[in-house]
Amino acid sequence: MSARLSAPPRTPRSETPAPPRAMAHAAQRGNRRRAFPRWAKPALKVALLLVPVVALAGFAAWHLRAGTLGLAIAEARSAFITASAGAGLSVNDVAVHGRTATEPEIILRTLGVERGAPILDLDLAEAKARLEQLPWVASAAIERHLPDTLYVRLSEREPMAIWQNDRRFTVIDREGRPLADAAELARRGNRDVERLPQVVGANAPGQVQKLLAALERVPAVAKRLKAATWVGDRRWNLTLDNGVVVKLPEGGVLTALRQLADMDATGKVLDRDIVAVDLRQADRMVLQTTVILPGMEDEKKKPGKKT
Repeated sequence: MSARLSAPPRTPRSETPAPPRAMAHAAQRGNRRRAFPRWAKPALKVALLLVPVVALAGFAAWHLRAGTLGLAIAEARSAFITASAGAGLSVNDVAVHGRTATEPEIILRTLGVERGAPILDLDLAEAKARLEQLPWVASAAIERHLPDTLYVRLSEREPMAIWQNDRRFTVIDREGRPLADAAELARRGNRDVERLPQVVGANAPGQVQKLLAALERVPAVAKRLKAATWVGDRRWNLTLDNGVVVKLPEGGVLTALRQLADMDATGKVLDRDIVAVDLRQADRMVLQTTVILPGMEDEKKKPGKKT
C-alpha cells in the first residue's frame, strides 16, 4: 500500500497568528548574534593561541636579562627527556641492517646507548658521524622507530686485498684504506681472507686502486692473481697462481694486461715452462724460461735465458 504525501495548505498572510513569546525571544537573540562582528571570533582564537607564546617570550626575556637563558633551556630539555623516558620513549632494541664485518659490540659502544636510555636523548647526527669513523663503515643512517627502537643501516667497505708490510698483514679496500688485521680475521674464522690477493710495498695501498681498476677490465688475468708487488715506487710485478711473475710497465698497464690476455688465449703463454713475462717494453713481450741441463733433470729447475 502506498500513501501520497502533500504539503500543508498555505496560510494566508493576513491570517498568520502572532508568534509565541518564546519565539520572539529567540528572534531577538538571533538579531543580537548577527550584530556581533564577524571578525571577533577568529580574533579571539588568535588571542588564545598567542597567550602561551607571549608567556614564553616573557619567560625567555626574564632569563635573558638574568643571564640564565641557556641554563633554563638545558634544564627544561632535561626535564622533558626524563619525562619522555618515563612515558615509555626509551631504548629497548637496536636493529642493525647491512652489518657483516663490524662487530655488534663495537656498534653499540659507538652509539653510546644502553637499554632503558631515553630514545629522544640520542643526537642522531653525532652518532652517524661516529659510526662512519669505524674502519669497515662506508656510510651509516640512524632512525628512531618510536617508542623504543633505534634502526641503524650500514654500508660496509669491501675488502679487496691484503697489504703486506713490515711483517704485518692488513686487509684493505679498493682505495687502500686499512680495514682490519688479516691474522685476527683468520683467527675468527673468516675464510674470505684466504681468497684475497696480497699487495707488497710500503706505498702499495696508495696505488692499488688503479691496478684493481685495470685488472677488473681483464678478468682472465685478474682471476689468476695471487700477489702484486709495488717495485721501486713506480710499477707493479704480478705473481700469478702458477708462480709466473708478470712485470708490468710504469704506464699503459691496461694495454699490457690485455696484450698478455690475448697472447695467452691464442698461444697458452702462461701454461708454458716459464718463470716470468716481461711487458715493460711496449713493442715486445719477453718470456723468461727455465733451462734443464743434461743430467740435471731431477734437480730443481733454475732460472735460465730469456727468449
